[in-house]
Amino acid sequence: MLKVIGFLLLLHSAISLIRYRKHLIYKDMADQYHIPLDILLEIIIGFALNLFFGVIMDKRFVNIHEFPHKKTYDQAFQRLNFRQPCGRGGVLQSVVRDKIGNFDIKN
Repeated sequence: MLKVIGFLLLLHSAISLIRYRKHLIYKDMADQYHIPLDILLEIIIGFALNLFFGVIMDKRFVNIHEFPHKKTYDQAFQRLNFRQPCGRGGVLQSVVRDKIGNFDIKN
């Protein structure tokens, strides 16, 4: 619920800032542009509510140091041959066999 309030505060502050800017243009005072304090506080409070209740209070943090497999990095990415599992070699294999002959792509 407080995430929605934070979003609505940010939305209202954006609309207020647009209206304030149009008012300055109408009064021909666009060169004296500054963000009013009430709109600035509304932006800060809306951002803080979204940050705190949207990110911190969800508590869905994932530990990036845990891996689903028990292999080390070297074991997981070790290949006996250096052939890439995907790439041009697999796509062009039939063409190369027809033109040059079998020169041991798979082995």
